[in-house]
Amino acid sequence: MTGQSLPRGAYTASPCRACRHPKPVRWYLCGGCWAALPEKARRALNRRDGQALARLRQLHAHIDSEQPLEELEITA
Repeated sequence: MTGQSLPRGAYTASPCRACRHPKPVRWYLCGGCWAALPEKARRALNRRDGQALARLRQLHAHIDSEQPLEELEITA
């Protein structure tokens, strides 16, 4: 689709960073991995403000260090 956004619920070719399963467009993780995050971390990652990218980087660093998703703490 050139010049248009994909419809809601469409899947990308990119896998979930945590489990490598397909994930919906514009989602950080697949649904199963998202549900594994602590509620406080999910709320923080859902906030749209000037620190959103910093929180996403914290999520990626946590996943890349192979720590369990259940232990994620967002500090930004």
